[in-house]
Amino acid sequence: MTFKLLGLVFLSSFPFLFTLNGDFVFDDSEAILKNKDITSESWIDCFYNDFWGTDIKSNLSHKSYRPLTIISFRLNYILNGKQLTAFPYKLTNLLCHVLCCILVWKVFENILKTHKNGNKSLNEIDISFLAALLFAVHPIHVEAVCGVVGRADLLCGVTFFTAFLLYHKATTSYKPSYIILLLCIIMAAISMLCKENGVTVLGFCLLYELSFMLGNKRKQKKDHNNCSNSYIRITMLCISIVLLLYGRWSIMGGTKPEFKSIDNPAAFTDNWFSKVATFNYIYFLNLLLLLWPQWLCYDWSMGCVPLVKSVQDMRLLWVFLVYIYAVLFVIAIFRKKNKIVLRPLVLSVALAVIPFLPAANIFYPVGFVIAERILYIPSAGYCLLIVMGLNKIIMRSNKQKVALFFYIFLLISLGLRSWQRSYDWQNEYQLFMDGLSVCPLNAKVHYNVAKVADANNKTDFALHSYKESLRLFPEYYQAMNNLANLLKNQKMFSEAEKYLRQALRHKKDFPAAWMNLGIVLASTKRLEESQNAYKTALQYRKNYPDCFYNLGNLYLEMNRTHDAMENWFHAVQLNSKHVLAWTNLIALLDNTEQIDKALQVIPKALKELPDSPSINFAVGNIYGKMGQFAEAEQYFLKAIKLFGARVQAIHYANLGVLYHRWKRYDLAEAMYQNALRIDNKFKSAINNLKSIQKVKRKTIN
Repeated sequence: MTFKLLGLVFLSSFPFLFTLNGDFVFDDSEAILKNKDITSESWIDCFYNDFWGTDIKSNLSHKSYRPLTIISFRLNYILNGKQLTAFPYKLTNLLCHVLCCILVWKVFENILKTHKNGNKSLNEIDISFLAALLFAVHPIHVEAVCGVVGRADLLCGVTFFTAFLLYHKATTSYKPSYIILLLCIIMAAISMLCKENGVTVLGFCLLYELSFMLGNKRKQKKDHNNCSNSYIRITMLCISIVLLLYGRWSIMGGTKPEFKSIDNPAAFTDNWFSKVATFNYIYFLNLLLLLWPQWLCYDWSMGCVPLVKSVQDMRLLWVFLVYIYAVLFVIAIFRKKNKIVLRPLVLSVALAVIPFLPAANIFYPVGFVIAERILYIPSAGYCLLIVMGLNKIIMRSNKQKVALFFYIFLLISLGLRSWQRSYDWQNEYQLFMDGLSVCPLNAKVHYNVAKVADANNKTDFALHSYKESLRLFPEYYQAMNNLANLLKNQKMFSEAEKYLRQALRHKKDFPAAWMNLGIVLASTKRLEESQNAYKTALQYRKNYPDCFYNLGNLYLEMNRTHDAMENWFHAVQLNSKHVLAWTNLIALLDNTEQIDKALQVIPKALKELPDSPSINFAVGNIYGKMGQFAEAEQYFLKAIKLFGARVQAIHYANLGVLYHRWKRYDLAEAMYQNALRIDNKFKSAINNLKSIQKVKRKTIN
């Protein structure tokens, strides 16, 4: 047993080790880096907000209510010294997966406990252990384990399988154990607070109970008390399901999430045939990802899965074959005279199907086409079915070595694929580029590739990718906005304005586009139009620190210094970490000789951003003008150190001026020379260096 446990722990962790030294990727940015529920002082805000930090009752919310997952993120943040670094988050994900694999092993053992006939075992192999090994290495789990937001699925899996083990204990107890049953229901509620599909464990427990009753019908007729206990458990399960679903609906404010057609195109089509046919094809694709996990992609929205619009679409053939196989499978298992063998088969199928139902677009449309992490729990049922089939082959052919050889080959293949896939999840560039090979028709994939390329200064590639995303989806206003930003940075203001106005035609209430339009208009000296654009952005988003910052810059250019200062103050009130707003505010107070007010602002700025080079440099300038040379020197030196490779000539030149006024001429000369090494045409440094050299010559003479 110990050897098996160590083997399971090793296999469940080894293929995913690549991810531990990776970055936050894809949805991690919104769910963790930008989610104030993780870094705020309050522990209860997450119970009022969705997974992304938006008010759960807001129309803008996706209604994904997972407060316990957010609390786990907060614990990572606190235990890591209040630092948002990826390693502890990814390590926690991996540990959750290892724990889940151990629980899956125990669940399989309980499902298969009745898989015996008298004293003769029907198992030629250890089905539960071998199935758990398959679950441990399956590549469909890479997204859940390697993407930090997959924590929701991992915690949901841990609590899902724990709830089932509690229910199994309640059903096998000699005396009615309603306390254990209550613990099972509480664990199901906890699972639901980790991720919505956690409630499906109660549906699985319900089917487990029914299969037990049907499989022991004769015995139950003789045992009236046992039958009564089963009915009581079934009643409690049904009531719990209704209450939990009602509670979930109430938390959402009695409103459904509002998704976009690009998220799930089939859900928005008016053609009934196309909707049903596409959804059924998507079911086939989910099954294919379990059977042959070669084509894995982080995002399957937009054009990844084109709609099925005609009965002549050849993709329907695969759907038809799957349903034929499903019918034949059902007929085969119910023809079996041995009900002991039937029950594990039924439960395996149920474990694969029931947790998937919330994502099946049957009860309500979901905000995705395919999400690989949704298959985390259902894959357990699939793995159990595969190994049960292997066991049957061994029993019929008596070729155990051959069958085990193919099993080991499958296990190694899946493990290597998981290893390879976890490498893709190390950083966004690798992840997005791999997505292009799987979903080249997905405009969102090209959009994400463009963002990463832009961040890596691959401007031409970014421009091409943004334009390709717009070719695939001409109404993609986010791509238009980002493309305009890129063009603006290239000083191509006319073309940037064209894309921004085009984006606003598709979405009038797009504050980021209005703000960027204001920046473009200001760059082309249309200051009044720029002001109107900024104010329009603030109408649609009142608490928009970046817009207040840019409006402050505009007012400074219009010589409205008081208005500029007010807007920068507003920006730092909304975002206390807004470096540029703090820097401009201190610099303007310095330039307008408002030293007393600057001295009030400086401690606040340094408290929020003690390691900001630009703020330290601005503070150094103020102390230098005040004649407090030692304090000024301290801030200048710290700023230069923090700037590192980004240090500019002016930074050395201003420190040189400080030393010059302090009459430390050797140091001043060295700073001016440093400035000229960076920019040999820096006039003030040239003139000041000549002045220093004259002073030194006079001193010598």
